[in-house]
Amino acid sequence: MFRFEYMTLTQIGEIFGVSSHQVGKWLVEIGLRTPTKRPSREAFASGYVEQRPSRNQGYNWCWDSAKTIEALEKVGHPRIPNPPQELVDPPILNGPFQARPNNSNGFDIISGDGSVAVVVTGERNAAFLAKVLNTADQCGVLGRHVNKPSIEN
Repeated sequence: MFRFEYMTLTQIGEIFGVSSHQVGKWLVEIGLRTPTKRPSREAFASGYVEQRPSRNQGYNWCWDSAKTIEALEKVGHPRIPNPPQELVDPPILNGPFQARPNNSNGFDIISGDGSVAVVVTGERNAAFLAKVLNTADQCGVLGRHVNKPSIEN
């Protein structure tokens, strides 16, 4: 799902629509970073962080994408609906689907893997689309048509 196994705080921030500074504060709150802006012993011991070479010589602290993002989501920080494609693979439609309100006065249609598949305006539209997608999934339509790579234009 993530294009990189490890990401910088800036890249993780882009997944959540916040700055690297905000991500750093969140990591302090959950014990993965110290107030002095260094990864905590827990972060090292649990494999959340590694030191990796940076482009400008020297090194960056890079964070395990899956583990770190999961930890932040677990404490209530939602990802933005359409994160940058250079960081995240597009979601694959898979059921069951559910509709939930988002922070932009709309609704997210959530795939079975927890990713935001579609953003919709209107509660009735969201409920209807979730029902249509669930029906298509149950009938095997999504597997046969939507999630196959297409060579047609």
